[in-house]
Amino acid sequence: MSRTLTTLATLAPLVLLVTLLLNVTPLFAAHTIHHSLKKSPMIEKIIIRGLTRTKEHVVLRELLVKEGDVLTAEVLLDCIQRLKNRRIFSKVLPIIKLTSDNHVELTIEVEERWTAIPYFNFSSGGDTFYLYAGIYDINTFGRYIETGGQYESWNGKSGGSIWFRNPRFLNKRILAGADLSSTLRPRTLYSPSGDIQGNFNLKQKKLKLFFENEIKIWLRLGFTLQLRQTEIIDASATDKIDSLTLDLLNNGKITDEIGTTFYATLGRLNYDNYLVSGRESSLFYRYAGDKTGSGELIKQVSWENSIFWRLPHTANAGFRFNISAIDTDNIQNFFYIGGFNNIRGYFDGQFRSKAYWQLNAEYRIPSLKTDWLVIQHIFFVDAVNTSNQLKDLGNSNNIVYSGGTGIRVISPKIYSLNGRIDFALISSQKTQSVISFGAQQFF
Repeated sequence: MSRTLTTLATLAPLVLLVTLLLNVTPLFAAHTIHHSLKKSPMIEKIIIRGLTRTKEHVVLRELLVKEGDVLTAEVLLDCIQRLKNRRIFSKVLPIIKLTSDNHVELTIEVEERWTAIPYFNFSSGGDTFYLYAGIYDINTFGRYIETGGQYESWNGKSGGSIWFRNPRFLNKRILAGADLSSTLRPRTLYSPSGDIQGNFNLKQKKLKLFFENEIKIWLRLGFTLQLRQTEIIDASATDKIDSLTLDLLNNGKITDEIGTTFYATLGRLNYDNYLVSGRESSLFYRYAGDKTGSGELIKQVSWENSIFWRLPHTANAGFRFNISAIDTDNIQNFFYIGGFNNIRGYFDGQFRSKAYWQLNAEYRIPSLKTDWLVIQHIFFVDAVNTSNQLKDLGNSNNIVYSGGTGIRVISPKIYSLNGRIDFALISSQKTQSVISFGAQQFF
């Protein structure tokens, strides 16, 4: 008995650390052995339980250990977090069992999410109505490969896309994928005061190929190759349009882009169902021009940052800061800020510019938590600053902001089932679109 207690005491730091950081209770069983453990145990066997659709190798390749390796608390924690970050499991539970002197049996028990999602959704906000319907699966054939197709409509203008993503290309930590789309996107041109200056429809055909390599847990490098054709059609102007905007609109033409984007991502966001923690920073450089055989010149630099904290009462706090600048002569390649994913409470694309920064902050706390349904309440602040030159983004006179509250309806058992409603209650200008709704978190 004393030797068994000594064994348990030696493993106690590993068990305690897993318990505290994962907020689960690892199951632990031990057999009486002849010698006490004086070092980290060796894995004698790895068992995966709970799989019904997912292939076993999908779980095994995420682990940082294999049979015969030494098991430490830090490695075990990272293995479990990697599995949670795949977001195809609603629960991941490690079970440690002593088998013999300095050897353990490691069991990973998972609960699969439903990931084959047929969907129909729509978003409304900022004088724009966006509808889409399709089907996708991030765990196609149980192999953790994403495939999907979508029909979309912007204010009655139809388009569609199909895509493929393999986050473990060649069974390596390499993301490879392709997007193919043909869309017709309406754009409304606004003056700084919010008056409508004109409209156009952006017809776009695009093929995008991308690769990303996880060099370290905290470092990912990637690049994309994009072939894109754009055309402005059905352009019109009002009597409130200024001469510069009119010239940009009249010069709109068919453009052919062959471009590349290189990027690096530092840090990692960790997911535990609908809760997020960690920090991530990405730097992008996009180029299209003579060197790539492109018919138009585009240079763009972007820096994107996200930080999330897990708080008491299953609450989350999140912060996002993005800054970007583009060198282009075509109005269809400008940034259109406002509405769906930049700042709530304003028209879709209300602020047109060649440079911008945006800041978003949210506090999220649930009032209802069950295995199948979570009701989450949101309090947010959004801010953006736009300019046609990067150096002018320091001018505080151009900053617009909004703040308010919202509701999320989430199903932890079903991947990506998250509906949202936001109410912009305060703003620096007259609020143009108080209510916005759609799918997924705002960020």
